[in-house]
Amino acid sequence: MTYIIDGHNLIGVMPDIKLGDPDDEVRLLERLRLYRSTREGHSILAFFDGSDLPPNPAQVLGSRSHRLSSPGVEVRFSQPGETADDAIIAFLQSQTQPGQYAVITNDTELAGRARAAGASALRASDFAPRLARRKPRPRAVKSIPGPDPHAPEFADIYEGFVAAEKEARGLHERAQTGNVHLIEALYGDDLEAALRAARELGQSGGLEAVGALRDALTHEDVRVRAASLLALGELASRGNAVPSAVQGAPDRTREQSVRQAIVSELCDRLLKDRGTMAREAAAQSLGRIGARSAERALEDAARNDAKNKVRKAAQAALNQIRARR
Repeated sequence: MTYIIDGHNLIGVMPDIKLGDPDDEVRLLERLRLYRSTREGHSILAFFDGSDLPPNPAQVLGSRSHRLSSPGVEVRFSQPGETADDAIIAFLQSQTQPGQYAVITNDTELAGRARAAGASALRASDFAPRLARRKPRPRAVKSIPGPDPHAPEFADIYEGFVAAEKEARGLHERAQTGNVHLIEALYGDDLEAALRAARELGQSGGLEAVGALRDALTHEDVRVRAASLLALGELASRGNAVPSAVQGAPDRTREQSVRQAIVSELCDRLLKDRGTMAREAAAQSLGRIGARSAERALEDAARNDAKNKVRKAAQAALNQIRARR
């Protein structure tokens, strides 16, 4: 998997790098190199608008700019009269397997063009936290000595506290990093890992997982597309489209909006995906969700799909939805 970075767009959402800083590109590239050093099998291609640079970028970007590209992180600037967005799309259109690329951008127009070219897209806002610098550990503060927790009489209590603290820390770390690794596996070259990632995201993912799973619907392998369709159905049917930690009255409306977007995506795949397995999975997920807005697409598939198993799955989904009335 290769990440294509919309450079200045990503800088715009970095908390500690600002557009207009004389070394903003260099600082972003340093973060990208550090990130890539911990992700074997991934490479990065960063695009920047050449029009944003002075005539001699080496003077502004620092002494290291004479060789901005490095192993695993390649840097490109758009040509005069060309935007970085156009350079990214031209690059994707020149590739025989654009599905192996994921474009990192908050620009919805660029994301749409990338998907149309066969690539996937990730929001820069979701990718930026992966590049954050580790915060230094706080200094230990001296306190008034108390009872020794290692004393024999405190042994059971101490062990219980240690176990509880480790478990709490583990849950927090898994919540913060688990979905990130699953999403990376979903876009990776290991097919079995991508299938497992799709299933796990359907069980435990949140809003970030919805975007990743929708992007995976462009995957060239029908099994990954089918697994992602089933995972989206699982998320929408169990109300996991928005993480429970942020649910509230305003977020309830947001969850409903995301759920409807999932239903629309499933209907589109039911009628248009070239893979029988994917269309069957879309029908099954629509039946699981139970949205009445899917009935027209299901009726169409139940009557007209070329494959009998898809027609049966669509009719079964219709029966599920109507039985709930």
